[in-house]
Amino acid sequence: MARRAPQIRREELDDEGRAVWDRIVGSRGGVRGPYQVLMQVPTLADRIAHLGSYLRFEGVLPGADRELAILVVGREMGARYEWAHHEPIARREGVRPEAIEAVLALGSLEALTEREWLVVEVARGLLRHHAISDELFAAARGAFGQKGLVELVALVGYYSMIAVALVGFGVEPEGEPPF
Repeated sequence: MARRAPQIRREELDDEGRAVWDRIVGSRGGVRGPYQVLMQVPTLADRIAHLGSYLRFEGVLPGADRELAILVVGREMGARYEWAHHEPIARREGVRPEAIEAVLALGSLEALTEREWLVVEVARGLLRHHAISDELFAAARGAFGQKGLVELVALVGYYSMIAVALVGFGVEPEGEPPF
């Protein structure tokens, strides 16, 4: 639940807002986490949800790459809700426990495969240094292809926006925080 935004209920919304609510429920099963905050502005929530649906459900990146990148964003941005929500998805999508632990610990990437290392380093480069070195860019483009790399960079940007909403409005996971 968000500490800094009122809880929105479907019945409080106008017809357009209820339609947005229903689309979000249809694609995500409910209006939780960042979407509880974003529904303060239903048109914004709708547009953000549309992009998120593409990235999560229709994109070219394999699920393990996508979810590993999301975990990097959540950890680097301090978005505990994002981490708590996506860690189980990452495991289902085949992200190795060693990769999850390395990202959680903000530590060494020695135990990662080359592909995992590339995902983490691209995301960390963008988030920590606001850049990707030429060498890393070339390696990532070789591994993911041009479309995959564009999508990876967009994914980091999208989930950074979600993380900012979560952190900015104090949205926390239920139970023990992951970090």
